[in-house]
Amino acid sequence: MTTQERAAVLNGALNRGYEEFDGFILEERARAQAQANAERNAGVPGAAGASDAGGAAGGGGGQQVIVTAAPGGTPSAPQGAAGAGGGSGADEQTFPPPEDIPNGRDDDIVARQLREAAMREPDPELREKLWDEYRKYTGTGV
Repeated sequence: MTTQERAAVLNGALNRGYEEFDGFILEERARAQAQANAERNAGVPGAAGASDAGGAAGGGGGQQVIVTAAPGGTPSAPQGAAGAGGGSGADEQTFPPPEDIPNGRDDDIVARQLREAAMREPDPELREKLWDEYRKYTGTGV
């Protein structure tokens, strides 16, 4: 086996490891978000069976992952949610990706962080710059 073939085999194993690790991260994010939703809804009268009930039950939908706040992110991030339960929906608003952006299923960690930052960015100019960085990083355009 040549060194290039060995390198290709090792790169494949490394990529599989990254995918497995990313899966663990996504599962933990979904679990943490469901727990935060349950805790937030426990303190809001009448909200227990409302909008976040599916996420609190561990439904595992893709939207949960997109809505989670990055560490040190918005002021209403789950780690600082002591009294911010009522207005947190507006702070966690997401914006759809542009038409030329793929679904992101094969993104590595950096690409996923760029994607999530762009989808959460309320400023259209900064959001477009983040998408440009995503395109450059992933090689999908620009």
